[in-house]
Amino acid sequence: MSDANATATSPRAMLERLKANPRLPLIIAVAAVAAILVALLLWARSPDYRVLFSNLSNADGGTIVSRLEQMQVPYRLTSGGQAIMVPADRVDQVRLSLASEGLPKGGGVGFELMDNQSFGVSQFVEHVNYQRALEGELARSIESIDAVSSARVHLAMPQESVFVRDRKQPTASVILPLYQGRAMADGQVSAIAHLVSSSVSNLPVDAVTVVDQNGRLLSRAGAGDGRGLDDTQLEYTARIEQNLRNRIETILAPVVGRENVRAQVTASLDFSRAEHTREQYTPNQDPAQAAIRSKQVSESNQLGGSGIGGVPGALSNQPTPQAPSPIQNPDNGNNQGDDDQGNNQNDNNGGDANGTAGQRGTPRSSNHSSTINYELDRTIRHVQEESGRVQRLSVGVVVDYRNQVGDDGEISRVPLSDEQMAQIQRLVREAVGYSQQRGDSVEVVNAEFSEQMLSEPPAPAWWQNPQLISLAMTVGRYLLIALVAFILWRKLIKPLLDRQREAAPAPAATGTSSTGSFAAVAGDDEEFEGSAEEEEAEFNRNMAEQARKRQRKVYDNQLAEAQERAKDDPRMVAMILRGWMNGKD
Repeated sequence: MSDANATATSPRAMLERLKANPRLPLIIAVAAVAAILVALLLWARSPDYRVLFSNLSNADGGTIVSRLEQMQVPYRLTSGGQAIMVPADRVDQVRLSLASEGLPKGGGVGFELMDNQSFGVSQFVEHVNYQRALEGELARSIESIDAVSSARVHLAMPQESVFVRDRKQPTASVILPLYQGRAMADGQVSAIAHLVSSSVSNLPVDAVTVVDQNGRLLSRAGAGDGRGLDDTQLEYTARIEQNLRNRIETILAPVVGRENVRAQVTASLDFSRAEHTREQYTPNQDPAQAAIRSKQVSESNQLGGSGIGGVPGALSNQPTPQAPSPIQNPDNGNNQGDDDQGNNQNDNNGGDANGTAGQRGTPRSSNHSSTINYELDRTIRHVQEESGRVQRLSVGVVVDYRNQVGDDGEISRVPLSDEQMAQIQRLVREAVGYSQQRGDSVEVVNAEFSEQMLSEPPAPAWWQNPQLISLAMTVGRYLLIALVAFILWRKLIKPLLDRQREAAPAPAATGTSSTGSFAAVAGDDEEFEGSAEEEEAEFNRNMAEQARKRQRKVYDNQLAEAQERAKDDPRMVAMILRGWMNGKD
């Protein structure tokens, strides 16, 4: 008995018993379907993950993962651990929280590399460490821009030479991986180039090359080299033309309608720079009205003098005779005005009017000279002409026909009158600042627009609505789950249930058989009968009747097989019957 019980409770016996249970496939199928549906529901309700940070170093990645675990934020690692993804609804919050803690710090090194300099390093190693530190600091500064995800800076710094002809200018290259959907404006690219140029000694702005992650050149080519128009000049020209075009359309919109006018402007600009200096002198003017710059006057007078003169000798050694007083001189009318006449006549020669002056009275000499410098009128004009001056404008305007309602109520399109066209042309000239001296040209044409131009742009289709697309994706997930559940029910669960319903219990055996197979069949009949009693309430009578007929057919087949074996080997049947009669199993 103990051996029988051990055999009955062994795992193999239990497995055989489970295999013999007709409900086992149904149970397994139901469990599998339930697991699949639960997995699909979890997938449908799982949050959408977005990239938090990418291109992270190992140190920054480990620090951020540890911080996310402390914050209890679910995350995923992609790109070999260099990118971290978090739920989409928490990306901004987590990014701001980590930014407040200074994460990520960036994989590059800065001037902290110089803190651990060992003693006795070579000059080449010091130069390399300084270059690495400068590249790291520049990369950190560039990464602070909103649109830049990360940055790498490469500096080519040649060695300095004492010879001027051997000196070479340094160059720099900047790689800017941008965030998805972001773009760099020209002003930002120029700012980055100037930032790098200002941080490296003797590095010109034109020697800085800026490239994005797609290999597109962001820095302007040829800017400042004087060999042609750069991007700034082209943008300025386009802005001038767009401004003038907007003026034309704005001033004509109330007259003919905004949709009934088209304008194009071509501006020829002069970007050359010139400086002019002009110095102009005016002709001589009246001295009374001229401004005196400087004046110099020299005057000398001498009254009286010694009468001694001549050849030295006896006569010159004699005393001077006493001169008669002017009062005692006889007045003969020839001495009036001698003083005045002498002054006027001796202003320039400094001598007596005649050789007998000393004989008539007291000798006198006078000398007078003056120098006057006048200011000259002079005009100095220094003119520096700015670049970007408008040299010539070419304006073309097309005006559509106007609508006219006829007597019968029909709308027809008719051209504008000559007077209206003249008014429109005058308005266009005033709007663009027409100048005949520059050679500007303005052409206004009245023509009928095509129907395709007049038609409004088609509205976007309803299926292109982003909100509708998001709703459709959410509904589609649940529809997919329902479709999978229906297929599993149709192809797996329902066939098993049908088989279970078709499997009806057989009636109990009424006799014994002469073969071992008949005994096994009888035992199976008893089991099916017990199960039929338990499930009799669940199945209808028709299904039970069909099951009985089927079981009866199986029983008849097994009985016929036992009879055939009894005919072929009667001895075996006799031994079996003998054993039954002796009470052996």
